Amino acid sequence: MSAAAFTLPQREQQRAMKGSGTDIALHSTLINPLANPKGVKLGCELCGKPAYIQCKDCRVTFYCDNEHQSTDFRGIHEKICPLLIPLRTPVAILGSEEERLHRDKQTRHRQIQLLELSKTEAHKKLFEGHYNLAIPAALQALRFSMDVYGQDSIELVPSYLLLGEASIGLKQFPQAEDYLSLAKWAILKAEDCENKIRSQMHRNFGLLYASQGNYQEALNQIAHDIYFSSLEKGPENILVLGGYFQLGNVFHKQGKLEQVTTVFDKVVSIWKSTLKLNEETLDEAQQAEAVQMLTTIYSYRTNYMTSSTGPAEVNFVLGQLYHAYGHSDKSRDYAAKALEVYEAALGREHSLTIEARNFFKSVVGGRQDKMATNRPPSGSDGRGGSGRRKSSFV
Repeated sequence: MSAAAFTLPQREQQRAMKGSGTDIALHSTLINPLANPKGVKLGCELCGKPAYIQCKDCRVTFYCDNEHQSTDFRGIHEKICPLLIPLRTPVAILGSEEERLHRDKQTRHRQIQLLELSKTEAHKKLFEGHYNLAIPAALQALRFSMDVYGQDSIELVPSYLLLGEASIGLKQFPQAEDYLSLAKWAILKAEDCENKIRSQMHRNFGLLYASQGNYQEALNQIAHDIYFSSLEKGPENILVLGGYFQLGNVFHKQGKLEQVTTVFDKVVSIWKSTLKLNEETLDEAQQAEAVQMLTTIYSYRTNYMTSSTGPAEVNFVLGQLYHAYGHSDKSRDYAAKALEVYEAALGREHSLTIEARNFFKSVVGGRQDKMATNRPPSGSDGRGGSGRRKSSFV
């Protein structure tokens, strides 16, 4: 082949690596599409265009340029890179029927695990406001959903909804409408559909209409969201809080501060009682959602409420949240802030002050107990730490 035939790929490769950051460059290998075996077309993981970069670690994932590799890596690939190898590497020997059945079972198990991981990461990125990074995780979830359940399954709806919500966050409204329409059509075709999926669909349509300024239709969609999520475990369960929170956001955009205050008060109250009972187990995405809700409400109360106890209550609930998931330092800081305000505004003998003081003592005491277990046996009281669940959320 002549040197001229390689001119375009070389330029494309230079373009692909232009602006390559040091970190992502460590995971990159340049490839030449013209050097692929006959009939083999390697496409970008995100957009499907011809690939000029290969992931150096797994060697089964490809990208059109460094920007797409960086987005995919930060969005999901760094979590699943080695897990993709057995799924994307062709099997050299077919083996017996029993071996093939065992291999198929293992493959499906891996795909389901990666599906759940991808959905969790996409949710987490959405609640953190990283909409561009939620896209790769949601796309992976959609691929695994199709692999496991087929292209016409109701199981594809959660992935469509994730992609729709990410598109709304990026203000790509036509794309969002396409994804939400696919979700709605799948739900309409399904003989049965879980209430939580219906509620999430209506919530996302509410987000779309609110972003477009159609607040009346947004409120209508959110009302349906709250209705369907309430059917699961009742109107006071944390499953409904996403709907309540978005309802408050729409009221805020309309300037209806009285309604905002009422709805946000309900959100804080439900979180507070739920965390006090400690009966719900939250995954990383739900934890990130809780932090997003509470920090938004804290900002609202700080800006629009004259009483200092409103923001203090949110700090108390954030302290509960971090304590429940093993972040004792953050829990102690938030509890201390709440206690300080309560003592100054309400006095030491007020019920809220006493509640905050007792909680603060339990946090500090649990932290000291945990530290004691790391000392030599002679200095330990034997109680250990709080024994609460651990998580990686920040």
